[in-house]
Amino acid sequence: MNSLRCEWRHNARACNQVAQFYKTSTHKSMLTVLKAAAFSRSHAKLLPMKHLFFVGIAGHAMRGLAYAAQQSGNQVTGLDVPATSPGSDWLDEHGLVWTNISSPALLDGVDEVIISGGTAASDPILVEAAKRGLPVISFAEFLGKLTKDKRVISVAGSHGKTTTTAFITWLLESAGRQPDFLIGIQPFNFDSSARLVGSDIVVIEGDEYRASTLDERSKLQFYHPDVLVLTSVEMDHPDVFADLAAVKARFAEVIAAMPPNGHLIAWSDSAAVTELAAHAKAPVVLYGLQSGSVVGRNISYTATGIEFDLEIDGHVLGRLAVPLFGRHNVLNSLAAAAVAIGEGLRFGDIAAGAATFKGAYRRFNVVSMPTSPVTVIDDYAHHPTEVAATIQAAKLHFAGRRVVAIFRPHTYSRTKTLLHEFQHAFGEADKAYITGIEGAREAGQEASVSGADVATGIGASTTYEPDRAKLVETVIADAKAGDVILCMTVSGYDKLSGELAQRSAGL
Repeated sequence: MNSLRCEWRHNARACNQVAQFYKTSTHKSMLTVLKAAAFSRSHAKLLPMKHLFFVGIAGHAMRGLAYAAQQSGNQVTGLDVPATSPGSDWLDEHGLVWTNISSPALLDGVDEVIISGGTAASDPILVEAAKRGLPVISFAEFLGKLTKDKRVISVAGSHGKTTTTAFITWLLESAGRQPDFLIGIQPFNFDSSARLVGSDIVVIEGDEYRASTLDERSKLQFYHPDVLVLTSVEMDHPDVFADLAAVKARFAEVIAAMPPNGHLIAWSDSAAVTELAAHAKAPVVLYGLQSGSVVGRNISYTATGIEFDLEIDGHVLGRLAVPLFGRHNVLNSLAAAAVAIGEGLRFGDIAAGAATFKGAYRRFNVVSMPTSPVTVIDDYAHHPTEVAATIQAAKLHFAGRRVVAIFRPHTYSRTKTLLHEFQHAFGEADKAYITGIEGAREAGQEASVSGADVATGIGASTTYEPDRAKLVETVIADAKAGDVILCMTVSGYDKLSGELAQRSAGL
């Protein structure tokens, strides 16, 4: 790790200070509503330059924001004790100064500490920051400060946030708008998950989860969206939300705070979404496959993606071809198109942007070679609805082929609360493998449920295999030419798809 790299080459004193910090480191009609709602804010006022210290700097969103802050002229350093590749490599490649060894001296000269959502309240760095009286704020609050004078487009909901945010950003970018953005995972059309270079418009992925262990407010509440896309509302994050009503309440707060000259773009086929939209003060535009102002018609699922007619207020504007997979991505594309139209893009702009959109990291990424006898797909699905939608996408686009689903459950609380839903999410898979549960932020807690509980409820075509090495050997031994192996995994197994793609290439 190049943890001693210094970007302040014209300031020898600053470089010397950084070296000292890290010397021990190893590292009405829809168109009328949208056009009337569209407005521009002035360019963001520059905040005073500071020395910012990021805790959890290697995470996708955190590293993107840290890089954007550095590009804006701030001095940025950071800490990430469990950092691994590709996050650690990305930090080094982009010249960010960081370490993986915690020390009180890291806070010398720091003006403000920004923490990731997973940073423990008992983290020694936070304890030291409190002793020194340093302000400690969440990633979301910091981002909210940086974007408060911009026109904010935010994408929220239980599913589809990352892809839809990346898609909207790319449509604006390819049309020459050059928006600022913050996306929760790496989008393939950009070099970073964040860019804050002074545009008067910013596209932000909005998360309903708590901002940090020190702040129970949702991340989304800090963004104050002028335009809000609400993709879906379901029970999730039971470690924070007691029930679906609590999830709805979180979204309702944000919707109620929207300006009357903004607009809410909402999925028409969801009762929970339309219930929330009914109380919006801002104009509402509905999109969906059955009803709404923005509808996708005559959908085709091909080997290279989705195609559909884009219908606005009953009139077909034209046909879109998008290199994304699945019914759920038709919906994500419709939401992105609705935002683009509201921002003044023509259909030709949308069609050109859609055709060149590359998607986002770990979102139905085909990682095997085109000539391989087995197709291996990498995905981050970790909620029952996402699992079912991802399996359905494989069936739609690879019709007639056997779909083998591998799933690593994420957190004990989610697995236990949604156990019944997980057990019914694999219905379209021909075979399923369930691994042990990734505890993530709940690591160290007593396990109240296991991957075996998930597997038992699925049926005879399912195997529970908690040992990673044995899982690989079992899957490869059973693989047949023509199979589609779908890896829906999280930490510890995020490189499984690549390994299976390499091993299965010689079948």
